[in-house]
Amino acid sequence: MTFYGISYLKSQNGVNQIVTIAVIVISFIALALFLMLYLRHRQSKYRDFAVIALLLVILSTGYGYVHYRQNETASAKATQMVDFVQSVAKDRHVSTEDVLVNSRYLNNDVIVKIKDDYYTVTLNTDYTVYTLTPAHTLGDIQVKQ
Repeated sequence: MTFYGISYLKSQNGVNQIVTIAVIVISFIALALFLMLYLRHRQSKYRDFAVIALLLVILSTGYGYVHYRQNETASAKATQMVDFVQSVAKDRHVSTEDVLVNSRYLNNDVIVKIKDDYYTVTLNTDYTVYTLTPAHTLGDIQVKQ
């Protein structure tokens, strides 16, 4: 079972967006380059490359938009988990570094590790109230800070 610290939860967003934006920018630059070469030399190979680059721009923009929306949702869920960890740390009078969770997103049956104790989280329907029930682990524990 893997447990995540608050610093890990805060740092998980943005890497995929940077790669997607880089692909879009490179494709757009290639499109502009091939269009300039086609207009200058009027050779069909540059026109074909420009069409391929245009298709790549369209595909990567569509891919980027879909993943942007997914990352937006995941970021909102990750923010909920960060707020939850901070709330548990405040209620238990411990540092946020002492609270670890086994999920990156807030939901029922998340296991919380506070120092050496484990708890199962039960949430109400609108995720505003939680209950911690003592739990025991059977397997190996990994921690990602």
